[in-house]
Amino acid sequence: MSRTSIPDGWLGAQPKMGELKMRVDSHRDAEFKVRGDNEVKIKLKTGLPVKVVTKLTQVSTDTDLPQFVLTQRKDKDSLTFYVAFPDNGFYKFQIFSLEESSESESLPNVYNYLVEVSDNYKPPTGYVKTYTKFYTDCCWLERPRSLHQGSPRLDDVQFELRVPGAQKVAVHCGEEWFHLSEKDGQWEGRADLDRYKGKDAKVTVNANYNKDDNSYSVLLEYRI
Repeated sequence: MSRTSIPDGWLGAQPKMGELKMRVDSHRDAEFKVRGDNEVKIKLKTGLPVKVVTKLTQVSTDTDLPQFVLTQRKDKDSLTFYVAFPDNGFYKFQIFSLEESSESESLPNVYNYLVEVSDNYKPPTGYVKTYTKFYTDCCWLERPRSLHQGSPRLDDVQFELRVPGAQKVAVHCGEEWFHLSEKDGQWEGRADLDRYKGKDAKVTVNANYNKDDNSYSVLLEYRI
Protein backbone atom coordinates (compact mmCIF):
# COMPACT_ATOMS: atom_id res chain seq x y z
CA MET A 1 0.00 0.00 0.00
CA SER A 2 1.35 3.40 -0.92
CA ARG A 3 1.26 5.98 1.83
CA THR A 4 -1.50 8.53 1.51
CA SER A 5 -0.47 12.18 1.24
CA ILE A 6 -1.31 14.49 4.11
CA PRO A 7 -0.74 18.24 4.61
CA ASP A 8 2.30 19.51 6.50
CA GLY A 9 1.51 19.92 10.18
CA TRP A 10 -1.51 17.64 10.10
CA LEU A 11 0.09 14.74 11.95
CA GLY A 12 0.35 14.74 15.71
CA ALA A 13 -0.40 17.43 18.25
CA GLN A 14 -2.23 20.60 17.26
CA PRO A 15 -1.95 23.95 19.12
CA LYS A 16 -4.98 23.40 21.39
CA MET A 17 -3.45 20.19 22.76
CA GLY A 18 -0.97 22.11 24.89
CA GLU A 19 -3.57 24.60 26.09
CA LEU A 20 -5.66 21.74 27.45
CA LYS A 21 -2.56 20.17 29.08
CA MET A 22 -3.23 16.96 27.18
CA ARG A 23 -0.51 14.44 26.37
CA VAL A 24 -0.24 11.13 24.60
CA ASP A 25 -0.10 8.17 26.98
CA SER A 26 0.20 5.21 24.60
CA HIS A 27 0.96 5.69 20.89
CA ARG A 28 3.55 8.44 20.90
CA ASP A 29 4.18 8.17 17.16
CA ALA A 30 1.37 9.89 15.29
CA GLU A 31 1.90 7.53 12.37
CA PHE A 32 1.96 3.81 13.16
CA LYS A 33 1.11 0.38 11.76
CA VAL A 34 -1.31 -2.30 12.94
CA ARG A 35 -0.49 -5.72 11.55
CA GLY A 36 -2.64 -8.84 11.89
CA ASP A 37 -5.28 -7.20 14.08
CA ASN A 38 -8.37 -5.03 13.65
CA GLU A 39 -8.34 -3.07 16.90
CA VAL A 40 -6.07 -0.70 18.82
CA LYS A 41 -6.39 1.08 22.17
CA ILE A 42 -5.13 4.67 22.28
CA LYS A 43 -4.76 6.51 25.58
CA LEU A 44 -4.37 10.20 26.43
CA LYS A 45 -3.79 12.04 29.69
CA THR A 46 -5.81 15.19 30.27
CA GLY A 47 -4.62 17.95 32.58
CA LEU A 48 -8.12 19.43 32.57
CA PRO A 49 -11.54 17.74 32.43
CA VAL A 50 -12.46 17.76 28.74
CA LYS A 51 -15.26 16.86 26.39
CA VAL A 52 -14.21 15.05 23.25
CA VAL A 53 -15.37 13.88 19.84
CA THR A 54 -13.50 11.83 17.26
CA LYS A 55 -13.45 11.20 13.53
CA LEU A 56 -12.23 7.94 11.99
CA THR A 57 -11.92 8.01 8.21
CA GLN A 58 -11.07 5.16 5.84
CA VAL A 59 -8.77 6.91 3.39
CA SER A 60 -9.41 4.72 0.33
CA THR A 61 -13.16 5.42 0.37
CA ASP A 62 -13.15 8.75 2.25
CA THR A 63 -15.79 7.20 4.50
CA ASP A 64 -16.33 8.23 8.12
CA LEU A 65 -16.74 5.30 10.54
CA PRO A 66 -18.16 6.57 13.85
CA GLN A 67 -19.38 3.08 14.82
CA PHE A 68 -15.77 1.86 14.93
CA VAL A 69 -14.69 4.16 17.80
CA LEU A 70 -15.51 3.75 21.50
CA THR A 71 -14.46 6.53 23.89
CA GLN A 72 -14.25 5.87 27.64
CA ARG A 73 -12.74 7.40 30.75
CA LYS A 74 -12.39 6.09 34.29
CA ASP A 75 -11.75 9.57 35.67
CA LYS A 76 -11.44 13.13 34.42
CA ASP A 77 -7.66 12.87 34.00
CA SER A 78 -7.52 10.34 31.17
CA LEU A 79 -9.17 9.17 27.94
CA THR A 80 -9.19 5.77 26.24
CA PHE A 81 -10.16 5.26 22.61
CA TYR A 82 -10.90 1.80 21.26
CA VAL A 83 -10.48 2.07 17.48
CA ALA A 84 -11.42 -0.77 15.11
CA PHE A 85 -10.67 -1.18 11.43
CA PRO A 86 -13.06 -2.97 9.04
CA ASP A 87 -10.43 -3.60 6.36
CA ASN A 88 -6.76 -3.23 5.50
CA GLY A 89 -5.43 0.13 4.37
CA PHE A 90 -4.88 3.63 5.73
CA TYR A 91 -7.08 5.37 8.29
CA LYS A 92 -7.10 8.89 9.68
CA PHE A 93 -8.05 9.16 13.35
CA GLN A 94 -8.71 12.71 14.54
CA ILE A 95 -9.40 13.85 18.10
CA PHE A 96 -11.26 17.08 18.90
CA SER A 97 -11.50 18.43 22.43
CA LEU A 98 -12.37 21.39 24.63
CA GLU A 99 -12.68 22.16 28.33
CA GLU A 100 -15.65 20.28 29.75
CA SER A 101 -16.93 23.50 31.34
CA SER A 102 -17.09 25.27 27.96
CA GLU A 103 -20.53 25.82 26.45
CA SER A 104 -19.14 25.88 22.92
CA GLU A 105 -20.23 23.01 20.68
CA SER A 106 -17.35 23.63 18.26
CA LEU A 107 -14.45 21.49 19.44
CA PRO A 108 -11.00 22.23 17.96
CA ASN A 109 -8.73 19.54 16.58
CA VAL A 110 -6.08 18.53 19.16
CA TYR A 111 -4.39 15.43 17.72
CA ASN A 112 -4.26 13.43 14.48
CA TYR A 113 -3.11 9.88 13.77
CA LEU A 114 -2.42 8.11 10.51
CA VAL A 115 -2.76 4.33 10.87
CA GLU A 116 -1.80 1.68 8.33
CA VAL A 117 -3.57 -1.67 8.80
CA SER A 118 -2.24 -4.81 7.08
CA ASP A 119 -2.62 -8.61 7.25
CA ASN A 120 -5.95 -8.24 9.03
CA TYR A 121 -8.40 -11.02 8.26
CA LYS A 122 -10.70 -10.60 11.25
CA PRO A 123 -14.33 -9.66 10.52
CA PRO A 124 -15.22 -6.00 11.12
CA THR A 125 -17.05 -5.35 14.36
CA GLY A 126 -18.53 -2.00 15.39
CA TYR A 127 -18.76 -0.87 19.01
CA VAL A 128 -21.65 -0.18 21.32
CA LYS A 129 -23.34 3.23 21.08
CA THR A 130 -22.70 5.33 24.19
CA TYR A 131 -25.00 8.04 25.53
CA THR A 132 -23.75 11.36 26.93
CA LYS A 133 -24.30 10.39 30.57
CA PHE A 134 -22.02 7.37 30.15
CA TYR A 135 -19.12 9.71 29.38
CA THR A 136 -19.91 12.60 31.73
CA ASP A 137 -20.30 10.26 34.73
CA CYS A 138 -17.02 8.44 33.98
CA CYS A 139 -18.70 5.08 33.49
CA TRP A 140 -16.49 2.25 32.26
CA LEU A 141 -17.53 -0.76 30.20
CA GLU A 142 -15.49 -3.96 30.53
CA ARG A 143 -17.77 -6.13 28.38
CA PRO A 144 -19.29 -6.49 25.92
CA ARG A 145 -17.83 -3.63 23.91
CA SER A 146 -19.48 -5.12 20.84
CA LEU A 147 -22.72 -7.08 20.47
CA HIS A 148 -24.50 -8.00 17.24
CA GLN A 149 -26.51 -10.82 15.68
CA GLY A 150 -23.32 -12.71 14.80
CA SER A 151 -21.93 -12.59 18.34
CA PRO A 152 -21.33 -15.99 19.97
CA ARG A 153 -23.44 -17.14 22.92
CA LEU A 154 -26.26 -14.65 22.68
CA ASP A 155 -28.07 -16.99 25.08
CA ASP A 156 -25.56 -16.09 27.78
CA VAL A 157 -24.24 -12.54 27.29
CA GLN A 158 -22.06 -11.36 30.16
CA PHE A 159 -22.22 -7.70 31.14
CA GLU A 160 -19.67 -5.96 33.34
CA LEU A 161 -19.35 -2.21 33.83
CA ARG A 162 -18.78 0.53 36.37
CA VAL A 163 -21.54 3.12 36.90
CA PRO A 164 -20.66 5.66 39.62
CA GLY A 165 -23.64 6.68 41.75
CA ALA A 166 -26.05 4.08 40.38
CA GLN A 167 -28.55 2.39 42.68
CA LYS A 168 -29.65 -0.17 40.10
CA VAL A 169 -28.37 -1.22 36.66
CA ALA A 170 -30.34 -3.33 34.19
CA VAL A 171 -30.21 -4.61 30.62
CA HIS A 172 -33.42 -4.11 28.63
CA CYS A 173 -34.54 -5.79 25.40
CA GLY A 174 -38.10 -6.16 24.13
CA GLU A 175 -40.27 -6.62 27.21
CA GLU A 176 -37.51 -8.15 29.33
CA TRP A 177 -35.33 -6.63 32.03
CA PHE A 178 -32.16 -8.35 33.23
CA HIS A 179 -30.97 -6.81 36.50
CA LEU A 180 -27.25 -6.71 37.24
CA SER A 181 -25.64 -7.12 40.66
CA GLU A 182 -23.02 -4.85 42.18
CA LYS A 183 -19.75 -6.43 43.28
CA ASP A 184 -16.67 -4.46 44.34
CA GLY A 185 -17.86 -1.35 42.51
CA GLN A 186 -18.67 -3.26 39.30
CA TRP A 187 -22.12 -4.14 37.99
CA GLU A 188 -22.20 -7.69 36.64
CA GLY A 189 -24.75 -10.10 35.25
CA ARG A 190 -25.95 -12.23 32.36
CA ALA A 191 -28.73 -11.88 29.79
CA ASP A 192 -30.31 -14.44 27.48
CA LEU A 193 -30.84 -12.48 24.26
CA ASP A 194 -30.93 -15.39 21.82
CA ARG A 195 -34.64 -15.01 21.01
CA TYR A 196 -33.99 -11.48 19.67
CA LYS A 197 -31.20 -12.52 17.31
CA GLY A 198 -31.57 -11.19 13.76
CA LYS A 199 -34.58 -9.02 14.60
CA ASP A 200 -32.66 -5.72 14.75
CA ALA A 201 -33.66 -5.63 18.39
CA LYS A 202 -32.41 -2.76 20.54
CA VAL A 203 -30.54 -3.80 23.67
CA THR A 204 -29.89 -1.06 26.22
CA VAL A 205 -27.98 -0.82 29.48
CA ASN A 206 -29.75 1.48 31.92
CA ALA A 207 -29.04 2.97 35.33
CA ASN A 208 -31.29 4.08 38.16
CA TYR A 209 -29.93 6.72 40.53
CA ASN A 210 -32.81 6.94 43.03
CA LYS A 211 -33.84 3.73 44.78
CA ASP A 212 -37.22 5.26 45.62
CA ASP A 213 -38.37 5.44 42.00
CA ASN A 214 -38.21 3.28 38.90
CA SER A 215 -36.84 5.78 36.38
CA TYR A 216 -33.80 4.73 34.39
CA SER A 217 -31.28 6.60 32.24
CA VAL A 218 -29.98 4.91 29.10
CA LEU A 219 -26.18 4.56 29.07
CA LEU A 220 -25.46 2.09 26.24
CA GLU A 221 -27.24 0.75 23.17
CA TYR A 222 -26.61 -2.34 21.03
CA ARG A 223 -28.46 -3.81 18.03
CA ILE A 224 -28.85 -7.53 17.46
